[in-house]
Amino acid sequence: MALSLDMVTEISRAVVAEQTPALQVVNVASSDGGSGRVELLITVVGCHAEPCRLLLNLSRMEQRRFEHDLRIKLRDAIQSHRL
Repeated sequence: MALSLDMVTEISRAVVAEQTPALQVVNVASSDGGSGRVELLITVVGCHAEPCRLLLNLSRMEQRRFEHDLRIKLRDAIQSHRL
């Protein structure tokens, strides 16, 4: 069973807060209607070229896997953003 959007939002905000206070989850939306995927829109506060946003697309089928994938995709997005 897929995680609810409320649960995805709660988990996402906790994981993002671990990285830096400069990141804020501003939107969580189910992609492709009611699919098992979700899109996260994350703002980088104080960015050199505001508004800076990261968009991540993840599976929301299982909590531990979601958290793991979010950490990896977030790390990669931050590294790409800094280039």
